[in-house]
Amino acid sequence: MYERILVVCTGNVCRSPLAEALLRLQLQADGHAESAQVQSAGTRALVGKPADETVLYVARQQPRLLQELERHRAQQINRTLLWWADLILVMEQGHVRHLAQLDPEAPAKARLLGHWLGTAIADPYLKHESVYQETHKLVEQAVLSWRERIRR
Repeated sequence: MYERILVVCTGNVCRSPLAEALLRLQLQADGHAESAQVQSAGTRALVGKPADETVLYVARQQPRLLQELERHRAQQINRTLLWWADLILVMEQGHVRHLAQLDPEAPAKARLLGHWLGTAIADPYLKHESVYQETHKLVEQAVLSWRERIRR
């Protein structure tokens, strides 16, 4: 089982906070909350910013998810976070290249969040709400696709 999971996107206000919150809730539901930690960060983070308003709006139907997202504050990816993580889940291949610039060892721990779905997850930032809704569904599916692999 992976004990420390880092989720990375660009601004750390849309995709990675959503994936972080969903992973945390999944681990809690599976009884692994005590043995696993999840954090998120951005390659060009909007440091200190909360989750994007549209991400919060789309999550409003899921109170526990919304509660997790409301606590979020964006942070910049750094070497300490890369060293901390056992598994790094990224949204796009460009994120892996960014990690390699910070730490040449990091790509060995990195996988696309959408790996098991065969897809990258595009950034919905500042796009129409429908794009956020599609991204939300895709992130949920991707997190579920990692469920068994994270617990091994």
